[in-house]
Amino acid sequence: QRIFGYKNLNIDIYCLSSSLNFYLNIDYDEKINPKKYQQFKADDLIESLNQWISSSSTTKNLDLFLSKLKNENEYLTFGEQILTYELKGEKSLSYLINRVNQNFSDDKKFVEWYSRLETFLVFFIDAASTIDKDDPNWIIYLLYQKYQNDYGQTCYAPIGFITVYLYYAYPDKKRPRISQVLILPPYQRKGHGRRLLTAIYNDLRKDSRVQDITAEDPSDEFVGLRDLVSFELCDKYLFDVFSKELILKTNRLTKEMINKARYICKLTKQETRRVYEIFFLRSINKNDQEQMKRFRLIVKQRLFEPLKFDKRRRLQLSDPALEALTTDPEKRKKYLSTQYENVLEHYENILRAFDKYQD
Repeated sequence: QRIFGYKNLNIDIYCLSSSLNFYLNIDYDEKINPKKYQQFKADDLIESLNQWISSSSTTKNLDLFLSKLKNENEYLTFGEQILTYELKGEKSLSYLINRVNQNFSDDKKFVEWYSRLETFLVFFIDAASTIDKDDPNWIIYLLYQKYQNDYGQTCYAPIGFITVYLYYAYPDKKRPRISQVLILPPYQRKGHGRRLLTAIYNDLRKDSRVQDITAEDPSDEFVGLRDLVSFELCDKYLFDVFSKELILKTNRLTKEMINKARYICKLTKQETRRVYEIFFLRSINKNDQEQMKRFRLIVKQRLFEPLKFDKRRRLQLSDPALEALTTDPEKRKKYLSTQYENVLEHYENILRAFDKYQD
């Protein structure tokens, strides 16, 4: 977001790791004069920031802010613990994942604290928005780092979270949809997202009323993470269904694979299809041209389906560029070839990541 009306503007925002109280300092050399510049006014920085940073939890007094450090250990974790883990090579650090169940709006202390945590969304996610905390269908999964501070006190710092909304699925099921996903930048690329998403799937798998788990407008990064987690779940719980022998024997995605992946791992049919393709790639000999051709056809068939033009229903594709692919064979061939290469590279990355985490 652009800020208008200031020269050499500098905004410092500090945050205490457990309480999530903020320190705000705004400096600038010059501010536009509306009388001098045709009534143009500088943006109201405080008003803009207050949309995300509550004034009640923010101070402009640095000494007061620093004095609160010694009380950070008083802020314990929220929710019910569902997993703890450690990372190799990290001493005196551990991590825990907690679930904050539905109907948390009555817990005013949590709502105020979580509203401060949501502040990080605006810094790291485009077009971020807060959730309606009065809506009883939200579940929040929190990822904490447990550490010792300079005073020798045990503290818990939130380093990520995922929000899940429970939708109704006919006739008596529910369909959780993953909405917001955030791992703070210093903790990314270390496996925390994989741990958190796996914990969520394992937690929701226990509920027989859950039909499957979906995601809202997933980014490419999340799609990759979900593919890895889904593949790991099926490899662990459905190894017989996705075994190399069965993959090569059936040579296709079966109803048993779809049904068991949904029942046991809570995967959608679309996600199971991607997982099947990853298993297929792992099972075949990549030097065998016939097997690679079969894999290529399976992937391209999936990629082509959204491009099919249904004349009977007169469905129109929203993207004119994609619509052109339905009538131009050469463009379609080139598009599918490019997309296939991207999928192949993506799946190879998934398999490398899978092998890495098995060590």
